[in-house]
Amino acid sequence: MSKINILDPSIFNKIAAGEVVERPSSVIKETVENSIDAGAKHITIEITSGGIKRIRVVDDGCGIEYDDLRAAFMPHATSKIATVEDLSKIGTLGFRGEALSSIASVAKVTLVSKPKDSPVGGQITIEGGQILDVSEVGCPDGTYITIDDIFYCVPARLKFLKKPKLEESDCTNIVTRLILAHPEIAFKYVVDGKIIYNTTGGSLKDSIYTIYGKEMVDNLVEVNYKNEELSIHITGYIVRPTFTRANRTYQSLFINHRYVINQVISTAVSKAYEPFLMKSGFPVFILNLEFPLDKVDVNVHPNKLDVKFEDSNKIYALINGVISETLYNINHTKTISTYEKVKEVLHPNPVDTTKLQTLNPSEGSNYHPSRDLSSDKEPEPKIKDVTLSDDNKKDYDKSLKDAVSHFTNNKTSIFELRNDEAKIDIANKILDSNYAKTNSSQNVGQNSLSQGTMRELAMEYKIIGTLFDTYILLEQGEDMLVIDQHAGHERILYDKFKAEFEASTILSYDLLVPYILNVNSSEFAYLMDMSDNLSRLGFRVEEFGYNCVKISAVPNLLKDIDYVAFFKTILADIENGSIKKVDMMNDYLARSACRAAVKAHDKLSDMEINSLLSSLSKSNQVLLCPHGRPVVIKVSKKEIEKWFKRIV
Repeated sequence: MSKINILDPSIFNKIAAGEVVERPSSVIKETVENSIDAGAKHITIEITSGGIKRIRVVDDGCGIEYDDLRAAFMPHATSKIATVEDLSKIGTLGFRGEALSSIASVAKVTLVSKPKDSPVGGQITIEGGQILDVSEVGCPDGTYITIDDIFYCVPARLKFLKKPKLEESDCTNIVTRLILAHPEIAFKYVVDGKIIYNTTGGSLKDSIYTIYGKEMVDNLVEVNYKNEELSIHITGYIVRPTFTRANRTYQSLFINHRYVINQVISTAVSKAYEPFLMKSGFPVFILNLEFPLDKVDVNVHPNKLDVKFEDSNKIYALINGVISETLYNINHTKTISTYEKVKEVLHPNPVDTTKLQTLNPSEGSNYHPSRDLSSDKEPEPKIKDVTLSDDNKKDYDKSLKDAVSHFTNNKTSIFELRNDEAKIDIANKILDSNYAKTNSSQNVGQNSLSQGTMRELAMEYKIIGTLFDTYILLEQGEDMLVIDQHAGHERILYDKFKAEFEASTILSYDLLVPYILNVNSSEFAYLMDMSDNLSRLGFRVEEFGYNCVKISAVPNLLKDIDYVAFFKTILADIENGSIKKVDMMNDYLARSACRAAVKAHDKLSDMEINSLLSSLSKSNQVLLCPHGRPVVIKVSKKEIEKWFKRIV
């Protein structure tokens, strides 16, 4: 066996640098966090060639005393903790005392610093861990540090760096997180001589605007919640579900203003968004959680990106509940606000103007090809009246009265009638038996009814009609609302199924042939630990040999599911340590609602339309289908006038 050697500091510092200084973005994170801990109000970050050639950080913080310059670059030298007890209540971003020594061991470093009350500053120059010079210099208050040629003395590490543009992207990503974590600090970020960000030290919303732009700011929803039991304060913003992104890079999570990556919290937020999102989208959020210092452990890894909590299950439940409640209180109506965004949808191909001369003047409003379109006065639209004979009118009035009486007395949704083949669709029967007897067009008759004013909701609507037997068109004040009948009914049924599922005792279905599930030891322990939860959901799960479980009963609702896929979904959440009843069932409840809802091209009667609109108008009704598609799209009168060039 080889003799045990004590490594030279120049060697073990380079080994330690592999944990702390992975790439240029790590250097930026560590040095800027030092500036923040120093109380800086203004911080400038400059990089050249993705930070590989040069990184410079300048701050106006408290500075470093001349006599402490050498000690600052010693391993495990720090001013932020002094005793082992301090590790249980870390309030600074840095505390390990590894960053400067690790950076200096793999790069060329020059640091100049001056405390406010010192007459002169100091400068130290280090290359590859060797101190070349320490001297007094004249300089402003604060600190600036320049790091040149990262990994120049460790070729094996240098060759694994990415191309400068990719390293620049990582640097920009970490600067973005630092700005969002500390919006009160004025940051200036310069890349190859070009200013990328220049914040003023204002509010979080100002910082979001600087980084992501106006469109995101317009979709922000504030979160501000305190939990006295857990002593947690949650602040920040989530973004409306209609404003999603293709990846998770727009998600920022901070614990006590420290950027972290935490699976428990991220999953809790994502699960809360699931009923509102299309499968291809990822939610956007910028959240900060204020914890008591002794309730969270940040001393998990040298990069300080991971944290641990005393009770992850409680944290998961709290975050999930707060975000879910916030999302349910959002108005999810999607608004079309610019002509540029809709013109491709309305006219993907050039308009054939010759067809405009062949329109039937009897359809819709009075049509006059020679009319001056620049006139602001439009002729009043005329809609044909339905002429009923005296006998037909009596039959119609009686049928309508009976229908309304049945609907009122039984308090039954028209949509429940549609989904029960044993019952009669009252509204359609009225239309078929009466309008068909008239000499007028049945379609014109339905349009005539649809022109009526429906009951007052948030404000008064007027039903214009239906489009393609799929979309309900409403006029509301200065806006036109377009409602997807399938998405709207699907949402109503989903909420109903979900409420019933949460409130009711779940019936189990005994499998004729039990399903045997082979798992690994971690999955087996997880399922056995959660067997009581699964039992309350209607499953009967038992041990069946080594790393094997037997499922002999499932909830009635899921008797036809794919068991392999279902339990694969459950085991995918093993890190969360719990099985959430509604979370687990969301996909299946959504699928059931989709199957039961009215479909596109189903012709709805006026009573059914009013029933749907009445349900959708209830307070806190989510206007997104369970898969995230919008139920309502709003187009303003002004926007429509832009389409027709009435205004520009």
